[in-house]
Amino acid sequence: MEKILVMMGVVVMVLGACGGEDASNSAEVVSDTDAGLDGEAGDAASGDDASANAVVAAAPPGQATASVDGLDLSFELPGALDCSISDDAITFSYRVGDNEITLGAGANRVDDGWMGSIALSVANPDEEPGPIGYYPAPGENGVLDESLFAVDGASMSYVGPMLKQPANDGSNPPPVDVGTGTISATCG
Repeated sequence: MEKILVMMGVVVMVLGACGGEDASNSAEVVSDTDAGLDGEAGDAASGDDASANAVVAAAPPGQATASVDGLDLSFELPGALDCSISDDAITFSYRVGDNEITLGAGANRVDDGWMGSIALSVANPDEEPGPIGYYPAPGENGVLDESLFAVDGASMSYVGPMLKQPANDGSNPPPVDVGTGTISATCG
């Protein structure tokens, strides 16, 4: 668990360090239907793909989407990490404006799932202090269940339990379960 938290911290720090354009390039908040986040599966996974699942809410090339805790976000601006999605590894980062909201991932397939992290960070959330973070609830030994992921060519999705890390108000609050979330990305 400690390794996962350290890796998540590294991803968040890398994402936060990337430069940005002006804040007018904000994420588009979209409805579940507009973003394809209504639970309908995207294109079926290819026969050559090691994933048995279909990509959900497949993002357009060079973009990503996130739906968690009442937030429905669409990302178009790349972050600090190059996008690379394969059957065995995923790496990507996207941002809004000058890192007001960041989404990034770095994970490798292991025998029984995926080891690594997916992190969504919101610097100035509505109606609560920030920054806050969202990430998949780690499974046994920090491995994310393989059945929660789908990979098809340059697209991937994660649909599963998510945790929210509230802002640290000095009390170091524990993460909170926020139910199921969907993260999708497609390299362009």
